[in-house]
Amino acid sequence: MRHRTPPIGPDGLWIFGYGSLMWEPGFAYRRAERAQVTGWHRRMSMMGSKSYGWVSRPGLAAGLHPGGVVDGIAFLLAPEDCPATLPVLSAREWAYLAVMAPARLASGERVRALTYVAHPTNGRFHPHRPRGDFLRRLNHGVGRKGAAADYLRLSAEALTAHGVYLSDLHDLVPLIDRGRAATAKRR
Repeated sequence: MRHRTPPIGPDGLWIFGYGSLMWEPGFAYRRAERAQVTGWHRRMSMMGSKSYGWVSRPGLAAGLHPGGVVDGIAFLLAPEDCPATLPVLSAREWAYLAVMAPARLASGERVRALTYVAHPTNGRFHPHRPRGDFLRRLNHGVGRKGAAADYLRLSAEALTAHGVYLSDLHDLVPLIDRGRAATAKRR
């Protein structure tokens, strides 16, 4: 999908966000609705050395991995906006693999949505990090777009704003707070 234009219907193209796209899509859209995609699960697995981490302070961002179910937000992009928006979105999500995934909207409607999943061969995705390394990257990763911990919090808040109160992201927020508190006590 990286080099092909996804199928754009008469109503436009659905884009499924599960991380920063939920709170900072960066494009105009006609509709935003809570959605669920089956066949994928979210993990804080993208090793960040630019957006939410530097080489000296590496962070993490979310990636989708095969299996399970994931909640996120689907955005309907108008057909006339697709030609200008898709290249920008592709450049933003350069480390990911673009796929079309079946999504069920909160309204019950079933759609196919463009989403970006963990690329299996680019070496940036590590879904099974040792706990200490995982927490260190979330607590201390800071890059040009901000802190990895803020990325996680904002993503959880975006889900909450759309009626999802329990998720993998919500489960991680208290761990990060405890990790920061433990780090502050050691200083």
